Amino acid sequence: MKKRVDFGRRRALTVMTGAAVGMISRPSPAAGIDLVPPEGAWRFLVLRHGNVIGEHRFDFSRRNGDFVVEVAIDIAVDLLGITLFRFTHRAEEVWRDGWLQSLITATDDDGTLWRVKSERSGGVLRGTVNDVAFDVSGFVVPASLWHRDTPKTQVLFGTIDGRTKVVKAENLGEETLSVAGQARQTRHFRLTGEIERDVWYGADCDIAKVTFPARDGSLITLERQ
Repeated sequence: MKKRVDFGRRRALTVMTGAAVGMISRPSPAAGIDLVPPEGAWRFLVLRHGNVIGEHRFDFSRRNGDFVVEVAIDIAVDLLGITLFRFTHRAEEVWRDGWLQSLITATDDDGTLWRVKSERSGGVLRGTVNDVAFDVSGFVVPASLWHRDTPKTQVLFGTIDGRTKVVKAENLGEETLSVAGQARQTRHFRLTGEIERDVWYGADCDIAKVTFPARDGSLITLERQ
């Protein structure tokens, strides 16, 4: 029998906000604003100390009326022909009527394997992470960062380990970045807490750039192509 862990209930008690995990209700888009990106792809080079160590890709599509997000990350740090660190991640998010309907991920974090399978049922995202069951209630925003409500929520759902992460977003204002050789006006947000990321979003809330600290203290940059 699979062990069941109610991450949603545990996190609600930990955060002491009185709200369900997700911490935000389903957003109401302003007139003319789409909640999801158009169909297509975002591709990023992954840089460490200015050297390319991998690729991070988002693919957005429609399937039978659902909005589908596929994420692929491939990273390898080599030295003198020897691979010192390897990370691969595959994820599929299925969104229906603005809600996360299902999330399936497979991750190899330098030999540590994670498998997340989940589906919304009765208003609750139910699933397993490495065969341990969990429930997450409320409006769920994954930690994949692409969703426009990422800076608005206090809790993100970890797509690697299937755990809810308490975060705080700080708006650092507008910045002009060079993205794929063109000047882009962006808004810089800093996420702190259980996830640490600096994310620059474009006018359409597409990701222009991401930076974050690696476990060894080096700075990782996702550079949009």
